[in-house]
Amino acid sequence: MSTDAGTVNGLYRVRVRLPDEPGALARLTAALAAVDCNILALSVHGQDAHSVVDELLVSGPCSVGELSVAICDAVTGGGVMVLPADPHDLVDPPTRALDLVAAGRTAADGVAALLGAASVRTPGPDDPGARDEHDIELCAADGTRIVARRAAPFTVTEVARAEAFLRAVATRPESDPRGRPTA
Repeated sequence: MSTDAGTVNGLYRVRVRLPDEPGALARLTAALAAVDCNILALSVHGQDAHSVVDELLVSGPCSVGELSVAICDAVTGGGVMVLPADPHDLVDPPTRALDLVAAGRTAADGVAALLGAASVRTPGPDDPGARDEHDIELCAADGTRIVARRAAPFTVTEVARAEAFLRAVATRPESDPRGRPTA
């Protein structure tokens, strides 16, 4: 834990792959408690038959590095990613998706915002699509291919969420500039 007298609670997004076994989440929460972090939100995504991906928003008086080391020392199973978070990240994913639809975001921009993608591209018919687990390839209702990429692999839950977002965008009524549906 940071010993700097000026340290204030930071807000962090933690993404960690855990073995799907009893006690794995307990080891993670013990590591968070050891650096005085409080869990503000938790989401568990099925990954495969032997592991899950836990995504947490935590606050505490530590740095990204200190939090990463504490988690890596306590859990096995693979990838750990700790990033600074924004208070807007506290909005749950279904609400965030609905807000993005209501805001009139384009399909590509909405997918990027919903999934926290570092980049989004719309490849042409002869261009390569998804290259590895860090890419997700989706198809918008109009047939446009959308490929999103980020540092963390996408989970089955996130793929389903993005597909549902695209379906919602496709059924969104056109609106006038005041946000009222047109006749």
